[in-house]
Amino acid sequence: MGEAKRREKLALTQALEAMAVDTPGGRIHVQWGHTASASPNAQLTFFAEFLATTGLYESWVDSCP
Repeated sequence: MGEAKRREKLALTQALEAMAVDTPGGRIHVQWGHTASASPNAQLTFFAEFLATTGLYESWVDSCP
C-alpha cells in the first residue's frame, strides 16, 4: 500500500516539474499543461531535440548554400 502511494506521488511531482530539453537553438524548459487540450510548441521542442541528437539538423545546415 505505501509503495503504490509513494510511486503515485513521485509521478505527480515529476509531471508538475519543467523538463529541460536541449535543442540546436539552446535549452528549452517544457512543462505540461494538464488542463490544456493542445499545445502549440511542446511537441516541436522534442522534434528539435531529435534532429539535434541524430545529427540531421547539422547535416541539413551544412548542405544549405
